[in-house]
Amino acid sequence: QVALTYINYWGGTVNKTLVVSGCSFTQTEVPSIKFVRQNWPMHLSIRNNWKLLNYGFMQSGNDMIARTLIRGVSESLKEDNDIIVGVMWSGKDRHAVFNPDMPNPASDNFPYGPRNFIDTPVDVHLRRTASLRKGGWLNFFPNIDAILDHPWSDLSSQWYKNYNNNIYSDIMTLENILQAQTFLELHNIDYFMSGYMDDTLQFKLNKHTQWLYDLINWDKVITVGMLEWCKSRNYIRSETDQHPTDTGSLEYTKQIIEPHLKEREIL
Repeated sequence: QVALTYINYWGGTVNKTLVVSGCSFTQTEVPSIKFVRQNWPMHLSIRNNWKLLNYGFMQSGNDMIARTLIRGVSESLKEDNDIIVGVMWSGKDRHAVFNPDMPNPASDNFPYGPRNFIDTPVDVHLRRTASLRKGGWLNFFPNIDAILDHPWSDLSSQWYKNYNNNIYSDIMTLENILQAQTFLELHNIDYFMSGYMDDTLQFKLNKHTQWLYDLINWDKVITVGMLEWCKSRNYIRSETDQHPTDTGSLEYTKQIIEPHLKEREIL
């Protein structure tokens, strides 16, 4: 299980808690399937002597990112008021729906079931691990059929066939950003936001989106997408794994995130 567990990568005395949420570009580990990546939250926490609370999880949409971030920060505020928040927004066309009946794990040959860490940590099981609990959030994303035996591929495919469109995806992402910003500013929490790729924070502005766009404080948003920045410097793992290398994550942290925080006098 991950999340809701503070990780002190530094090993010494910490002076702040970094709470983050995002997709696989943000996720740093899933112990039960032995997944570890030195993504930007790990580097940022180590370099600045912060402990880390990471809600990042693969294939997350922006609604799930906002939802888990707000829940996680709310819990953290009960024990720790010295918090900084980092959000790396994901694909605008990724969405989540709640299903009260989907089993966990969802199938014998799939390693995880519905995301349930609104109440508990992310549930990621070894294959064929039994669990009687049901229900949780189902991540929908395009081309889900490419993942063999994905337990809710039919539901996701029907969504994209019948309901999804670019304007809706833009509106929902802007609402998710605004929701998270409003919550963080209400509680006077320092934060920064970015996108896992350039397109994440590029919007077709029209009568449906302009008013939402104008409500967002873009001074606290890094507009340099991590994917393109790393790709242009050969910091991508492979042609088939379009994720930053450990070096790419470190350099993006040093050259993009930290200068932004220093300019705002957070560092």
